[in-house]
Amino acid sequence: MSNEPQNAAYYVDAEIVGLRELAPAYFELRVLAPDIARLARPGQFAQLRVGQTGSIDPLLARPISISHADRASGEVSFIFKVVGRGTAMLAERAHNEHMVVLGPIGHPFEIPPAVTHLALVAGGVGMPPLFFLAETLRREYPEMAITLYYGGRTQDDLLLLPEWEALGIARIVLATDDGSRGYHGLITEPLQCDLGQKSIDFLAGCGPRPMLRAVQKLAQAAGIPGQLSLEARMACGVGACLGCVCGTISGHRRVCVDGPVFSLDEVTIDD
Repeated sequence: MSNEPQNAAYYVDAEIVGLRELAPAYFELRVLAPDIARLARPGQFAQLRVGQTGSIDPLLARPISISHADRASGEVSFIFKVVGRGTAMLAERAHNEHMVVLGPIGHPFEIPPAVTHLALVAGGVGMPPLFFLAETLRREYPEMAITLYYGGRTQDDLLLLPEWEALGIARIVLATDDGSRGYHGLITEPLQCDLGQKSIDFLAGCGPRPMLRAVQKLAQAAGIPGQLSLEARMACGVGACLGCVCGTISGHRRVCVDGPVFSLDEVTIDD
């Protein structure tokens, strides 16, 4: 067992070993960062300096969830969507370039070993940490049944579907706002139907806050425990700036280091 503390994080000069476009505006970035790969757990994230090495433009790093970590190769993967100048710069980085990465950061998912049927609820770019979680659970608890509920605005927002299928999880439920793939509507609608009929005994979710609030209400009404991973704007990513504070039943907490994963019954999410 490692002697390093659970909240250990490293600043590393990571080499970019892969960058590919998964769908319009969505990219997967792979970097060589053995120290981060060794410690990373599903639900954690890293702060990525998106500019060229030595540049302070842009000033703030971007927090991006870890979607895969390979301890053997030392590779760490991130999936992101281009939504502004910083992520646009990140999408223009090149193979063999170097970038500064701080990670892994945050409180990870902790799924009780006694869980028999886990529901993963993903919306948009909330999917990557759940993919990392599913990969890990298939390896550590192969008998655990897993159902994925994955929603997006269009079918272009549904990523890595062949990779999800290759994991051999029990069931994949898709939904799109425009009806281009799967259920026509919100992913919480088929989830609501299943919570009353299936043997789901734990839930893990990540995605937009309106979706998480709906998931929280449904799970609480059904008496199902779980964990939710929050997304937030961050400046430092290490708990110093208090720019990512969220509400919980025990007071204000920092999404970066107290989260991003919180107990479903602990966090308060505004509608």
